Amino acid sequence: MSKLRESRNPMQALIISFDSLAANAIGCYGNEWIETPHWDRLAADGAVFDLHFAETVGLQSGMAWALGTHWRSELESRDSDVLAALLKSQAVAARMIVTGEIQPWQRVIPFDEIRSVRGNEGLDAAPQETPFANLVKAGIETWNDSVFQRQSRLLWLHASGPGIPPIGFESLYFEDFQERGQEIAELDEETRSQHPAVYAGAVSLLDHWIGELVANLEASLAGEPTLVIVMAANGHLWQQIKTGRPGTLQSPSSPLCDQLARTPLVLKIYHDQRFEHVVSLRSDRLVQTTDLVPTLIDWFAPQASPFVPPPRSWLRELTEEIPARSSLQYGDGAGTEAVRTRRWLCIRENGDTPTMENEQPTRGSANALYVKPEDLWDVDNVASQHPEVVAELLQQVPENEPQRPGADS
Repeated sequence: MSKLRESRNPMQALIISFDSLAANAIGCYGNEWIETPHWDRLAADGAVFDLHFAETVGLQSGMAWALGTHWRSELESRDSDVLAALLKSQAVAARMIVTGEIQPWQRVIPFDEIRSVRGNEGLDAAPQETPFANLVKAGIETWNDSVFQRQSRLLWLHASGPGIPPIGFESLYFEDFQERGQEIAELDEETRSQHPAVYAGAVSLLDHWIGELVANLEASLAGEPTLVIVMAANGHLWQQIKTGRPGTLQSPSSPLCDQLARTPLVLKIYHDQRFEHVVSLRSDRLVQTTDLVPTLIDWFAPQASPFVPPPRSWLRELTEEIPARSSLQYGDGAGTEAVRTRRWLCIRENGDTPTMENEQPTRGSANALYVKPEDLWDVDNVASQHPEVVAELLQQVPENEPQRPGADS
């Protein structure tokens, strides 16, 4: 019998998501100098997916969460339609709270209620009044709502990203760079705001509020099976590396480099005997943002899942009930496509594909191949050395990719 047999208890799920967040800025993904104790504790008590990738990198990449795997097909039904029917049949209350404007993809998912909160960003903001702080406070209030607690429920909290931190957190890591001869405080405001030390401070502030949210959740639990998902739609390009030329820095040139396409995904499961083994678990399976809706369906109604064969649910990946993927495909919505395996990242750029700022666009078609995991920064293109690998991997990508929903939005 499947380990995902149906539970008789009310089921709960809490999602914390971001438009963009650098996986390699978090301790549980290997960062050794940015303090993220709350995120790391959540990971230590749960599961970390090391190879989680976006489906579309860039604007409206969250549409993959809403539409699931059907954007490539001609089916009229979408994963969000399936989710709507199952949430209704299982009497699951669903609410969403976001920072800033409500995005188009967020309206696709069938929430009973969706609302936005705002806050203050920048040096003069109070740490407790940033957009993410207000999101967490609104989330705690909603989670503790006595009406919302009466049935199975889904609460989704979404933020754009770490943002610009206030004084105190902005300078938290300045000394680390001053020891290397960098005087960050003397930089102009725009340059300083883009410095890795400032991003690091913002990530630590974000981690503080994740800790507040998880502590409240754990205090509220009374045996209800509860799934917590922390994830991002995109990664973030926040670091550069030294090249062979003294004093020069280099960034990956493709919009589908690992720093942008690979995103954090951490799961924590409470009070569910089916997943007692999911503690301090790291998975090297290839997974993707499109797997969210099948995961929610598996959580709330595993026996009612309409997917045949079984869905690419993160829960089934953890129990290894489905074969591991050998590869993933993703793109930027503008013609550039990638195939990712555990060993290779192969990128095909088509048309006038822009690269980094102040660089000329790539004209025509160009292929790139990077060795994984050795080439962390995607800077050593070995396509000319392994043409047979490039040819084999690119056979998985159609010549004319269908337009991804929301790519131009």
